[in-house]
Amino acid sequence: MTIAFLPLDERPVTRDAFLRLAAIAGAGVVTPPREQLGRLKRPADVEAMWAWLEGPGADSDVVIASAELLIYGGLVPSRVGREPLDRCLALAARWAGLRRAAPHRRLFLSASNLRLPNSADATEEPDYWVEYGPQIFALSFHEDRYEATADPASRDRAAAAAAAVPASVLADVRWRRARNLAVLLRLIDLAGAEVFDGLLIGQDDAAEYGWTRRDLRAVAAAVEERRAASRAWVTYGTDELAARLLARAVAGAGRDRPGVRVTYSAPAHRGVIPRYEGQALDLTVTSHIVTAGCRRVETAPDLALFVHNSPGDQVEAPDQRPYPPAELDGFFAALGEAAAAGLPRALADVRYSNGADRTLVARLLAAPRASGVSAYGGWNTMSNTLGMALAQALLSTRPAGGPAGAAASEEANREFTILRLLDDWGYQANVRQRLAREVLPRYPGAGLPDIGPAYGACADAARRWLQETYVPPVAASFGVPIEVGPVGFPWNRLFHVALEIRVGASPS
Repeated sequence: MTIAFLPLDERPVTRDAFLRLAAIAGAGVVTPPREQLGRLKRPADVEAMWAWLEGPGADSDVVIASAELLIYGGLVPSRVGREPLDRCLALAARWAGLRRAAPHRRLFLSASNLRLPNSADATEEPDYWVEYGPQIFALSFHEDRYEATADPASRDRAAAAAAAVPASVLADVRWRRARNLAVLLRLIDLAGAEVFDGLLIGQDDAAEYGWTRRDLRAVAAAVEERRAASRAWVTYGTDELAARLLARAVAGAGRDRPGVRVTYSAPAHRGVIPRYEGQALDLTVTSHIVTAGCRRVETAPDLALFVHNSPGDQVEAPDQRPYPPAELDGFFAALGEAAAAGLPRALADVRYSNGADRTLVARLLAAPRASGVSAYGGWNTMSNTLGMALAQALLSTRPAGGPAGAAASEEANREFTILRLLDDWGYQANVRQRLAREVLPRYPGAGLPDIGPAYGACADAARRWLQETYVPPVAASFGVPIEVGPVGFPWNRLFHVALEIRVGASPS
């Protein structure tokens, strides 16, 4: 199988992770060079991306692409650009021509409902977000909440927020949302006409109420009205959507859909709404399983999905506090039972957002090969973590190329698991906060939105701290030497990191 892949943008979590997951499955991938994908607010050349798809990518068996890249030039450009609606709709319509040109090729597309973050940060938003971001969020949240609940307190808070934002700013916000929704509806029309084999529409940075939820309701209604439900799905998550489509294209392509059994570390709290998401955790878990081409089952599973969820409201990983490891005894006993039954095991570490649970990882690494899990994730939002960990586990069960392919898949899977541990646990849950405390203050002009003059010092310190403190327990657990290569910071932010590792062979 050869896959033509056009990622959301150039970041390692959206581009490189997909390439590593494809290697686990033994799938060949062709993709544009990283330098052609734009950077942050600088869009990729959309026509060049289409030319690549119709040229170097034309001979592939499968296409997995981002609508944001091929319509706006990337994820952040989709939020800040001013492309007219008619141009966006015309670009969306080009998928029908691609289908006609190669009817045999499977086409999978990811798209994202426009987010609405609650922050005074314009790094990934229009410039006015610095001054008005929290007020825009409050207006969105309480306007939708008032419509749903008729609570006069939300009516009053919405009115106050609206009064605090210039009319021109609100007009721009609403125009962008309307443009994005119109594009999504056109893509659903195409899915209903069987142009796509799969259209996965995601959502990041949302809340229980707000314009994001309102637009998602319109999108879900359109999927039903266009009779596109067998080819178009509405879900949560964005950065990991391509990985989920890869799992569907490879692992979920057979006649029998894999059965996935779910085990929670805090089952009584599976109805909690995680941070940055708009619905209960358990609903999203089911959505991820189904859109990856699988079935959720209680008995006779093909794969065991372990979700380490929060025993209350989810908090940020930097704010975590130690707790007795014995609280995890039942969870680890269930992991052991699944291992004894020979089941592949995916572990989604979502007790905290934006980083791993230090207590959980310490216990994982106390046993060989991180307690034998087939996949691990603990980064960013719950959906980002869940989708990628589930995809990794599914793809590790479908290696191509016979015994040699299985061996290569096992090695690639081990390396990806090690990388995720060093990124999600070593960096995100530990080193990132230390850099902010100890390195950034030494460089005037450096900050969290842009580390600027501290870039080199942060890169050197991150590499050293990872190698000295976090590599040893991972290397001991996996029984292999590990070396951290140069560290980079896409978009000049500590939040995004580029890690390269070299993993040696296990002792014979």
